[in-house]
Amino acid sequence: MIWMEIARFGKKLVEQGLTGSRFGNISVLTDDGIVITCTGSMLDEIDEGQVVLVDRRRECADDSIASCETPVHRAIYRKTDARAVIHTHSPYAVALSLLEDVVRPIDSEGIAFLGEMPVVDGPFGTVELASAVSDALIDHRACIARGHGVFARGGDLRDAYITASMAEHSSKIRYLVVWRSSSTKAS
Repeated sequence: MIWMEIARFGKKLVEQGLTGSRFGNISVLTDDGIVITCTGSMLDEIDEGQVVLVDRRRECADDSIASCETPVHRAIYRKTDARAVIHTHSPYAVALSLLEDVVRPIDSEGIAFLGEMPVVDGPFGTVELASAVSDALIDHRACIARGHGVFARGGDLRDAYITASMAEHSSKIRYLVVWRSSSTKAS
């Protein structure tokens, strides 16, 4: 059952510190549409009642209970080959998004497997953000909405989770080496 997979990865996201319990959302593309977490869901306590099926092409009645980021997920599925999307509010990635316009990993795994992450702008849940994120994810595995968080795409939930995890790890390494060390030298 898809909701059980979403619940498993939601719990992992919170346990690993990639997002807070009440922040972020998860979706999977199916033949019937997009299964996505509901607005206000706690990612480490997902049950069957906290996911909803929405139309993959246009707004529908269940958008009102789905995550406010449903338009972003829908746009990602429309423009990329993603089959799963994870959105986190990862602290180091969010911090770097306020300092840089593109986050370029400096750790070996980030360089080899993740690549750069564009920082995009737009208020959460808007068509503007949906367009910016989906355009960025055409050529990248992850991007960061400025001051908001990571959007990671994958061929399945495991792949999207790995990308979200790598995004935060690479952001943390970059922050600690580039920004923290420069502020320490200045004082």
